[in-house]
Amino acid sequence: MIAALWPALAALGAGLVLFATAAGAPAVLALLLGGAAAAELLWALAVLRAGRVVAPRGAVAGGAIGVLGAGFLLLTGPLALVPFVALFIFHWSIAIAGVVALRRGADRRAPARVGVDGQLADQRAPAEVVAGGQLAHQPRVSAARIEPAGSAAAVGTLPRSRSAGSFTLVLVAEALLVAAIATPALAASEAGEFAVPHGTFGHGHAGH
Repeated sequence: MIAALWPALAALGAGLVLFATAAGAPAVLALLLGGAAAAELLWALAVLRAGRVVAPRGAVAGGAIGVLGAGFLLLTGPLALVPFVALFIFHWSIAIAGVVALRRGADRRAPARVGVDGQLADQRAPAEVVAGGQLAHQPRVSAARIEPAGSAAAVGTLPRSRSAGSFTLVLVAEALLVAAIATPALAASEAGEFAVPHGTFGHGHAGH
């Protein structure tokens, strides 16, 4: 779940920047950007719900299209430099997360290595010499399987408090990083430029 947090939060940040860009774009472009932003928000929610990167091929394709599209908008005018940098970082992160998920899936589907005699190579037991001079196969005991009786591995689960604490720390840190990237991009968009400053009303009077 922790590994899927960053691409999900990056998709949320990218969706917000795209919505802000769509607010100041022409009608047709605004519809395209709004649809892309909605798709990114839905994908982020799906990743958070599943606890893993869903549709990794789509994530790779969407990240690449997002980077290229942001570059096109930067060159043609609707997108400023700061929002472009934010979208580049977010979409690049999504694409990399998709590539990593695809590689992990390929490793899990890889066939087991087979020995010369047709047996699985990692399941063959070592031979030992017994009294009659014959070879007897004894089951292999892996040292990695031997755990102290009171250890967390012997119980089979990590302490929940430690796992929840790590998740919370990672979530807060990555959320702050997304906010640090997305906030200047939102402020630099056309919608952000015309937004009413904090602490003031529409007519410019200071708030109390």
